[in-house]
Amino acid sequence: MFEEKYLQLSNQEKDDFARVVNNLMLKSFILRENYDRHSKMMKSNRDYSFIERNIDMIREYLEFSGWTIEKDSRLGVVMINNEYQDNHIRIDFLTSIIVYGLRYAYELSKEKEEMTTEVYFSAAELLQILIEKGLIKQDKKPSAVAMASSYRFLENHNIISRVSGEFRDRSLTFYILPSILYIIDIDRINVIFDQIEKYGQDMF
Repeated sequence: MFEEKYLQLSNQEKDDFARVVNNLMLKSFILRENYDRHSKMMKSNRDYSFIERNIDMIREYLEFSGWTIEKDSRLGVVMINNEYQDNHIRIDFLTSIIVYGLRYAYELSKEKEEMTTEVYFSAAELLQILIEKGLIKQDKKPSAVAMASSYRFLENHNIISRVSGEFRDRSLTFYILPSILYIIDIDRINVIFDQIEKYGQDMF
């Protein structure tokens, strides 16, 4: 039972439990590794390690309010879902397009390189992909402010991790994290293309 397991934790572990669960609820995804801008390298995430050690207890706790937790050990991703579909991340049209571009770039890169789970990329490269795929018109590019808002949202939910540059800069570089594979499904991708065909260059 959850209560029995929880009472066996030390005071520090109880603090960690509260912090980790709140972080998970806020971000939806926890990754095995995070990019540390100070050391300029990927580092093991202690929150992920805590979840690994205590996943059964966390699962029991979340089930009380209709939440489930899943762990992809191969990709190093922990995610939560709500049985009542209440936690679906609502993303606007531009962010959906960016997510599609990120997923395309991630899967394309992983076909060539299987050693790591994250993919290093830049805003300039992503914009070029979106233009080539017809998702963004060359003469109707979104504003830097709009793009920055989408990038910031995606970092807040552990979909990308900024490496250098500001969110509004074309010099922005980041890691695409493996959680990208779980944020959008094929049905949503089809909706994006339907909207592009319907609205064309007026979509922004």
